[in-house]
Amino acid sequence: MHITKEEIRQRQEYLRYTMAEMDVDALCVGASAQIDTRGIFRYLINYYLPVFEEYLVIPRRGPVVLFTHDGCGADYAKAFGVVDETRLIPEGEYAADPAACVVSFLNDIGWKTAGTAWGRGISASFCLSFQSRLGGNIKTKDFAAVLDRMRMLKSPAEIALIKEAVKLNESVLERYLGNIAAGGSELDAVSDASYYALQSGAEDLYWMTSSAKVPAPGFLAASRARPRRWRPGDYHYVVLEHSCRGGYFSEITQLVSFGRPKDEYVEAYRAVTAAQKAAAGAIRPGVPVSWLADAAQNVLAEYGYCHKEDGPSPCIGHSQGLDAWEPPRISGDERITIRPGMRFNIHPAVTLPDGAKITSCLSYLSTESEAELLSALPGEIVVI
Repeated sequence: MHITKEEIRQRQEYLRYTMAEMDVDALCVGASAQIDTRGIFRYLINYYLPVFEEYLVIPRRGPVVLFTHDGCGADYAKAFGVVDETRLIPEGEYAADPAACVVSFLNDIGWKTAGTAWGRGISASFCLSFQSRLGGNIKTKDFAAVLDRMRMLKSPAEIALIKEAVKLNESVLERYLGNIAAGGSELDAVSDASYYALQSGAEDLYWMTSSAKVPAPGFLAASRARPRRWRPGDYHYVVLEHSCRGGYFSEITQLVSFGRPKDEYVEAYRAVTAAQKAAAGAIRPGVPVSWLADAAQNVLAEYGYCHKEDGPSPCIGHSQGLDAWEPPRISGDERITIRPGMRFNIHPAVTLPDGAKITSCLSYLSTESEAELLSALPGEIVVI
């Protein structure tokens, strides 16, 4: 299964239809090469953003144009992308002010209204320059929410690739846990499992690992596995978010105890998985996403880890697709309503008095009736 050019063209045509409804002449999209922001280009033109920032213009009528910084990007787009034209931003201008090239193109065509959707990694300097150079000639309308709503609903082909990604990450985790059991260091285990992941079809690798007497995630050390060897009494926390064929991501977390885990950790893990199950049980069409967070919060309150009157339920997860993180957020203030085809990574967490953060992540798909569990993990602390 793969995403066909026809499906990508359908996405472009849907945007053109929406532009007509919103009286927009062209859509301008910008993204950076960060692992959690570049998916929009893959979604709209099947283009793997290599480095830096690049920009895309989809007109209501006319060719789809990619503005890229070098010939390699242009060649890649022509060979694999669903794009009609590529334009190189001159080297000096790209370094100084790439917005000048994009705005000049818009002015030359004579468009009056442009929709904009700038990815989280786009530089502030580009956005400010783009807006100032438009002057009063071209009005802008925010198109980010339109793209978000499109990407929330996964097509059958996307769902098939997401399921591949789930299986891939579970296979990599199994390999990784085998490495841990065999001895060696965290770096040894990650190195071997990374090689295995790439050999198995992974595209992007994203690890978060932490080993200590207290299983704090250590997110600031993400992807920096250490040569430290595990010791009895250690706790190890690992997050895998590798993408598979087509660029679709999946997320898995696992808590490992070297020796018998503390009773309070076992109880906390029991509470977290119960909250996870309650949130998943709330997934059905027509339900606000916020209900999932509320369901999890109620369970954690019953276990004594929080109070129901603490305010809006905190974020316990998100969607995922061509970016490692996508909306909607699973939180008490999320206003999106669930529809079939939405994908949710649910990972409630509790922090214990000693600083330990206990969590678990499983992936679900919203169907016409209820949630489909995509993960096949047992949902328990692994003891070595």
